[in-house]
Amino acid sequence: MALVLVCGAKGQVGSEVHEILLQRGHKVIAAGHDTLDISEENEVNAIFSSTRIDAVINCAAYTKVDLAEDEESKAYAINALGPKYLARACKEADIPLVHISTDYVYDNNESGPHVESENLNTRCVYGKTKLFGEKFITENCDKYVILRASWIFGPKGNNFVKAMLRLGKDRDELKVVSDEEGNPTPAWPLAEACVTLAERMLDKDFRHYGIYNYCGVPSINRCDFARVILTHARELNLLDHEVTVSAILSRDFGAKARRPADSRMSTEKFITTFNTAVPDWQEYLDDTLTQA
Repeated sequence: MALVLVCGAKGQVGSEVHEILLQRGHKVIAAGHDTLDISEENEVNAIFSSTRIDAVINCAAYTKVDLAEDEESKAYAINALGPKYLARACKEADIPLVHISTDYVYDNNESGPHVESENLNTRCVYGKTKLFGEKFITENCDKYVILRASWIFGPKGNNFVKAMLRLGKDRDELKVVSDEEGNPTPAWPLAEACVTLAERMLDKDFRHYGIYNYCGVPSINRCDFARVILTHARELNLLDHEVTVSAILSRDFGAKARRPADSRMSTEKFITTFNTAVPDWQEYLDDTLTQA
């Protein structure tokens, strides 16, 4: 049994991580922004000084992609400085850190499925701050695993699946971009992966530190993803009318932040290294819809 600090414990992944840790018999410090501001190094150091923590799982993130264009300093503080301070504290305590990053680092004009060894690039503030977070962890911590996840959805928090259902209830037609491809990732198996990795990293013989892609399969474009979501919603009697999903281009949608056109990820490294399958996201869709 370990004592695990979960940062971002009220979010859609962090809340699942918290639940899974308790189910497996671990003790948890469930930290939300109201109890631990990871962008303040003195707060991070204080909690490490007052408690003997065995591992850290960082699910905290600034994820408002478009708003980040106007709130760069806030996004940088949470997505870059927070991981930096956690990494330093983990190194000092000689304990493992599991951190969730993003597929936005693959906005590099290369076609997916992307692999971890590629040259990275991102054209939005959110992606840049998450990339700095990765950099700071690799520079300041020895025992870390970073999981690059994409298009996360689950019953808790805000996400694309819940947004499509909410909009579909009020409209007969939705316009969704068709030139963005990626991999939807259900929150529960991602949380399970984080917990399992933290447990394995507590073994002194663990040697598989590094960066891994983790996402659901199969890949899909945003427009088709919306159609699948709304089809499931109709089958579950969550919608009382048909909703037409019309394809548009991202340049016509007018979002403030530039998103990757193709952020499909290869999970071969993760599967091979840890002998663990990645989820079929369609198997988790109904749970999210019915609990939305």
